Amino acid sequence: MLAAYVERQIAGATRLVLDLTVIEFFGTAGFAALHNVNVICARYGVSWALYVGPQVRRFLWVCDPDGLLPIRDSAVQHLDTAPRDRKLLVGGNN
Repeated sequence: MLAAYVERQIAGATRLVLDLTVIEFFGTAGFAALHNVNVICARYGVSWALYVGPQVRRFLWVCDPDGLLPIRDSAVQHLDTAPRDRKLLVGGNN
């Protein structure tokens, strides 16, 4: 569902940021969804970054040992874009 949602929303985008820093549980279905997001972003030429908390990071350390997912250290790094450059994919009106 996440990957399909992202695919519908990224038309015309050049960059995607997924901030999962507050996620406390993450399983194999979540990993599969992130892998699919990776494939979709590659297909559409969208650069993306993934911000995770310690629980998800630990899980991805095991499931993504080659570091294929674009995990970043701090969500603060993506705040350098102007509001006009951002599109909120999840919100009250979506």
